[in-house]
Parts: sequence; C-alpha cells; structure tokens
Amino acid sequence: MYKMLFLLFISLFFISCGPKNSAFRYFEKKDIETRGVQFTKKTDLLKDEEVSVIFMATYLNKVDKKLSDTKNEIFLVFTYFSNAETQSIKDNSYKFLLNGKEPIFIEKVEKENENFKDLMLKNNWGNYYLVKFDLIDGNNLKLVLTNEKSSKGILDFQK
Repeated sequence: MYKMLFLLFISLFFISCGPKNSAFRYFEKKDIETRGVQFTKKTDLLKDEEVSVIFMATYLNKVDKKLSDTKNEIFLVFTYFSNAETQSIKDNSYKFLLNGKEPIFIEKVEKENENFKDLMLKNNWGNYYLVKFDLIDGNNLKLVLTNEKSSKGILDFQK
C-alpha cells in the first residue's frame, strides 16, 4: 500500500512540474510590457479626501533602448478626471512639468495606437498623452501634474 502511494506521489510530482502546468504560462508577456510595468508610476490627486485625478506615467527612455539615446525625456502619461465633463488636460486646466520645466511636445495618444498598445491599460476612461521634455541633467526626474486650484501629483523617476 505504501509503495503504491509512494509511486503515485512521485508520478504526480513529475507531472505537476512539467511546463504545461506552470503558473507562469498565464503571464506570458512581451519584454516591452514587463519593462513598461517596471518603469511606470502612479499617484492620485485628492480633493476633499476623494480621488479627483488619477495620474500615471511610464518613462519611455527606460522602456525602449532606442529612446535612451535621444536628446529628450519622453513619457507616456495617463490621466483620468473622476468628476469632470471632459478628460482633456487643457479643458481641466492642468499642465505637466518635469523638474520645473514645461514640455516641448504634448500629443494625445489614441487607444488604438499600435506603437503603445502593450503599455496602455485596457480601459476607455481617461486619456493617454505622449509628453516630451528637453534632456534633464542629473539622475532624478520629478514629473508633476498641476493646476492652480488643486493639489499637485508628483511622480519620481530615476534615469
């Protein structure tokens, strides 16, 4: 009886350790998705102890090796305004700053954009923006979403 249980246990052990039963099969992601998660930060802006804005950014210079050699700091930024009629940065009077400097380029990224589909959330709520800044000296980057009326959201990145 014990020999039978032992053989059954050994058989189950070898079968369960096979690649088809690996838990990681559910997490097969492209390399860019993995790096995207690693270099993405998120914060919430609060108003009256409730979330008014969700602010999330991915530092693309670290995600894509081709961008690290450019003379720009490039971010893919997601914003969601919880109690707003529109999701536009301009309509809600918000702006981006990187270490106190204004961006040189801001473009809304459509959700169907093939270049960034692996880095974007699968939702229909907020907006994505491609935001470029001039190259910043030093290793610490502070990406800020701010307006005059509410608090500001700060995301810290390392070069």
